[in-house]
Order: sequence, then structure tokens, then C-alpha cells
Amino acid sequence: MFRKYILKNTRAKIGLGIIFFFTLVAIFAPYLTPYNPMAFDFIPWTTPSIDHPLGINSFGQDIFAQLVFGTRPTMIVGILAGFLASLIGVMIGLITGYKGGIVDEVLMRGVDVMLALPTLALIIVIASFAGTMNIAYTVIVIGTLSWLWMSRSIRSQTLTEAKREYVDAAKALGMGDTEIMFKEILPNIIPVITANMVMVITVAMLTEATMSFLGIGDPMMISWGRILAIAFDNGAILFRAWWWVLPPGLAIATLGYSFMLIGNSFLDIYASDRGGSVKL
Repeated sequence: MFRKYILKNTRAKIGLGIIFFFTLVAIFAPYLTPYNPMAFDFIPWTTPSIDHPLGINSFGQDIFAQLVFGTRPTMIVGILAGFLASLIGVMIGLITGYKGGIVDEVLMRGVDVMLALPTLALIIVIASFAGTMNIAYTVIVIGTLSWLWMSRSIRSQTLTEAKREYVDAAKALGMGDTEIMFKEILPNIIPVITANMVMVITVAMLTEATMSFLGIGDPMMISWGRILAIAFDNGAILFRAWWWVLPPGLAIATLGYSFMLIGNSFLDIYASDRGGSVKL
């Protein structure tokens, strides 16, 4: 599987390469810039220079330092929230897809109701009750609201797998439902799960950026979304300070694109092996 989905998959290798780059930036952030991202040490609105590649913001803070240190919370929130959402989505999808009946009906109707509600509005309401949204609360809120579409995708694929011969053989051998779901079906839909998970991670990162942009996130946490929020609040567009707006926007887009490269390439290979198409 590793050889097929990674070693011979150009798009996946490009996506993993981009993720690896940003991971190194997050790990070695203190060594990539000599400046404190929170320090007000410089002349506001200074344009990019050799000492300050991305210039200085309106508060006298180095934007490159903020961009580098902002990689950590952005990736942490995206990946942890993505894993949490994937765990919930896989469990719900497997159970409803395999069990069917009243279990499927109740859980999927609940999913439909939640999908009808605007996620961002729910986040705002939850944040208003939670008070300060630190990184842990942010991960939990995003993760528990991002699994809905994934559960439908996993359910759909589980319905297909449940009709295959290896499931009938497992039943004939006396295997129980739990064993069949987690020992037989689950390993066969790993590519679909992975593709869904990287998409959910992308959505989680974008949601965190939106939360920060709206002022819902942790005000003491420097993330790419927070950089954009502060830039817009302080007239970066009006003053044509592209060095304040463009870099964090490109960073979010590039990292999100890398996850989508992996997800789409996995789905294409999986669908080709199964002789059909798979939709998230």
C-alpha cells in the first residue's frame, strides 16, 4: 500500500513534501528568526528589508517572525481537530453503514439536522459560552463539528464494502459484527479514510483562520489567521501593505493545497482499483 499510494504517487509526494517543509518550520521556528513575534521593538509600517523580509506591522512587530511562529498553532489545531473529527466520523460511518436499520436511520437523521445548521454560527455560540478560546478548546470545538460529511462518506463506502464477498466469507466463519467492521471492512477503506481525513484537516485549518479573523480564537495565540485578522483591522489593505496580508494567506492556501493533493490522489488510485468512482 505504501508503495502504491506514496512512492509511485507524484501528487502525494509533492503534498507530503510541502507538509514536511511546514513541519520543519514549526519545529525550528525559534532558530529561523532572531525576533520575538510578540515584541514591539521596531518602527511601525516599515517595508520589507534584509533584516525584516516581510516588514513590520502597525504595532512594530516583525511579520516574518509572526509568520514562522504562527505555523505551529495553525498546524496543531488543523491536525488535532482533523484526527478528532476523523475518529468520530469513522465510528459513525462504519456503524451506520454496516448495521443499517434503526441505528442508521437515527444517526443519519441526526447528521442531517446538524448539517442544516450553519457551522460558523454554532462555533460563535459555543465560543460565547466558553469564554476564552484557548488552543485546546479550539481543537475540541472544530473537531466535534467537522466530522459530519466524513461520516456520510465512510457510511457510503461501508455500504459498498458490506456487499463484497470477503464480508460474506467472514460471516460464514462466524465472525461478529464488530470484528467484521474493524478487522475486515476498516482496513479495506483506509485510503478513503485518509482522503477524508486530510480534507477535514484542511477544513479545520481554514476554520481556525476564520475564527481568528473574526476574533473568536485565542487572542494570545499567533496563528496565520490571527495575522490576517490584525492586518485587516489595522488597514493593511488601505495602506497597501501587501507584505502583511499576502504571506499568511499564501501559507494557508499552500498548506491546504498540499493536503488536498494527497487526498485526491489517494481517492483516484482507490477508485481505479475498485473500478469505479469514490466521492467524499
